[in-house]
Amino acid sequence: MGKMIKDRFHISRDELESRMEKQKLLHDDPIKKAVEILQFALDKVMKKLGVDVDQEPEVIHAQQEQLGIIVTEETREDMAGLNGFFVSLVRKGDIIPYAWIGSAQLNSMGECSCEVHWFQDNRLDEVGGIKLIK
Repeated sequence: MGKMIKDRFHISRDELESRMEKQKLLHDDPIKKAVEILQFALDKVMKKLGVDVDQEPEVIHAQQEQLGIIVTEETREDMAGLNGFFVSLVRKGDIIPYAWIGSAQLNSMGECSCEVHWFQDNRLDEVGGIKLIK
């Protein structure tokens, strides 16, 4: 056969590994960190309601059910369409809003955080503040 012609559709193994490492560093790792921030915020709310968040997921869900805690993922149109989680309590058949955990946001410094709106305390906390890309 003739000489192999390299074109834009073929790359070397080193180039592929380099691109995969760059994808991990610039895309996958920051997404994982943002999810960890959201999980930390949700755990913070759950702990305040008496849930032992260090248990297996099945045990955590059982505790939530026993304590009358409902967590729903929703879009808040009154907050510019932000996605997040509503945490509510069921008391005497009524659903009482307890907290809103907003989606992870990135500021101009490259730091990721999310807000927790505590409805019963009428206050706002920021969770995170972690730089995603170094």
